[in-house]
Amino acid sequence: MKPLIATLLLLCCGFAQAQDFPAGAYSHEYTAQAGEPVWNLRMVGDGLALSGNDGSTPVLLHNLSAAERAAFWQRMEWPAASSAAAQCAGNGDDLFCQVPKRVRAGISWLKDNVSDFFHYSEMGGVMEISRLPPR
Repeated sequence: MKPLIATLLLLCCGFAQAQDFPAGAYSHEYTAQAGEPVWNLRMVGDGLALSGNDGSTPVLLHNLSAAERAAFWQRMEWPAASSAAAQCAGNGDDLFCQVPKRVRAGISWLKDNVSDFFHYSEMGGVMEISRLPPR
């Protein structure tokens, strides 16, 4: 019985981890057509390849460490403890994060977001984005 329970826990945790990983197609509310993909994030090794709809060469993103997330949260002046619940991938120009609703509730910039996801860039700031269903 114990091996069965251990196996079920491993499977459960593996699926939960896979769902949290931010690969997929994303959009925002400012596209010409609702649901139009803006960014595509594809798993490549331990990171992601980010491509847009402009045909440019994909750029690599890495999963942010706990220290990198904490530094971003500090820069944004968000509650420090909430960075632990986020999953983020980025590079020097783009940052994509997933933040659970219960955590967003304590962050003034994110509390009204419907989606768990946001994109950050120095030029655009924080923008709510949505993960599109697979096509």
